[in-house]
Amino acid sequence: MGRRIVRLMNMLTRLRRSRCAPERLLILLPSCLQCSECEQKVTNDVANCKRCGRCKVKDLVELAERYGCRIAAATGGRLALELAKSDGVDAVVAVACEKEIQQGFKGVFPKPALGVMNIRPHGPCKDTDVDLEEVEEAVRWFLR
Repeated sequence: MGRRIVRLMNMLTRLRRSRCAPERLLILLPSCLQCSECEQKVTNDVANCKRCGRCKVKDLVELAERYGCRIAAATGGRLALELAKSDGVDAVVAVACEKEIQQGFKGVFPKPALGVMNIRPHGPCKDTDVDLEEVEEAVRWFLR
C-alpha cells in the first residue's frame, strides 16, 4: 500500500510540472543509506564522505556535484523536514522508506517533491540502498 501511495504522490508532483534551478534542488538522504561501519558521519555534512564506495553516499554526492544540486542527509523525519522547508530550497528529491516519504510529502507541501524508495536488504534503518538511476531521473525531471 505504501509504495502505491508514493507512486501516486510522485505522479501528482509530475502533473504540477514544477521545475527549479539546480542550486535550489535538494537531494535528501536518510542516514541509514550510509554504511553502518563508517566512521565518517555524513549527517552533519555530506562533504564528510570519504568516498570509499562502501555505500551509495559517494555516488549520490557525485550526482549532486554533476548537476549542481544541494545534498543533505538526515537522521529522521523532523530534521529532513527542516532541511526541505529551508529557504533556498524550491524542490526536493527524497530517498527514504515509504512511511518517511509519505510524511515528507505532507510536511513540505506546497513545495514539489519526488520520493525514491530505498531498498532494505538488511531490514529497516540499517545499510539501506537505492537505485541511482531512479534518483538521477528524478533530479533531471526537476531540472528540465
